Amino acid sequence: MKPITLTKAECVRRARNLNQQAIAYRSCGKKVWARELVQKRKQYMAAARLFA
Repeated sequence: MKPITLTKAECVRRARNLNQQAIAYRSCGKKVWARELVQKRKQYMAAARLFA
């Protein structure tokens, strides 16, 4: 599989989408799934900060 190079905007967009999913999971009581999504969100935001 080819590695994917993301732009800063794409990293931020994916992080926001993951955050919305995490909020939905948390409200449904699926806290473990929400925690995993928050970890992924943090990784995307860290990648976006590298562009700054």
